[in-house]
Amino acid sequence: MSRGSYSPRLKISDVARLADVSVSTIRVWEAKGLLKPSYSDGGRRLYTTADVEKALQIKRMRSGRGMPLTDIASTFKNDSNGKSSVDKNATASVSDVGPILRKLRTEKRLTLKEVADAVELTPAELASTERTSMGLDVPALKRLATFFGTTLNGIMGAAVPTDGKEIVTRDRGVILPRLGVGLMVERFGSGADMMDCQRWTIEPGVSSNGSYRHEGEEFIAVLSGTFEITLADERVYVLTQGDTIYFKSGIPHSWRNPGPIKTEMIWICAGHSF
Repeated sequence: MSRGSYSPRLKISDVARLADVSVSTIRVWEAKGLLKPSYSDGGRRLYTTADVEKALQIKRMRSGRGMPLTDIASTFKNDSNGKSSVDKNATASVSDVGPILRKLRTEKRLTLKEVADAVELTPAELASTERTSMGLDVPALKRLATFFGTTLNGIMGAAVPTDGKEIVTRDRGVILPRLGVGLMVERFGSGADMMDCQRWTIEPGVSSNGSYRHEGEEFIAVLSGTFEITLADERVYVLTQGDTIYFKSGIPHSWRNPGPIKTEMIWICAGHSF
């Protein structure tokens, strides 16, 4: 699988914010051996997106299952499959969105505040995303894409393939840049005037954090797990393995994984406005 080239180094405050826990909680998890940052020459803790994924997994195990930290440590030690899954998802979807957003903004000679005010963000949120490529949900990224006159694929640096390739074999899809922690998107096939065919993997509890819309049509087929989608902010559908849904992309839509296991599905968008 192809991977992004940008690997941000995060501060302890970044990990705490992205995992929605306190800095002191992160330090406790470090003391228990659950998180192992690297260190700069000056002794500052440095983290990666994999650490954020792991922090979120620890949080789910604590809040959802009530597991003590000693049991979580044993699970990580014994369950090598689970650990590699976290690492794979974290490293495969490293994103260049931060540098791209900064480039788009500076090319227009706009300040952080000017852009943030236009897309309903704070300057601090936008600055953090430019630095770490993390922290914004899909609706916010979509607002930024629209503001800059591009698409989500555009601000992710996910260029549409031009090689005319018709077959994508197993494990040869393109891992798209991160759209959020706990979400991995693998592109199977795409064309400038055709469809964008993707496999989405959504961890438990992960959501779009709001609705978004664009031009085109969409089709979703759930391969495993549970997927909840809300259309027009009022029609709620809960899909499980084998269920499908088709809708116009112009309808505001939001989604989440309400189940206890990760959800995998095929998501096809017709029309390159995503």
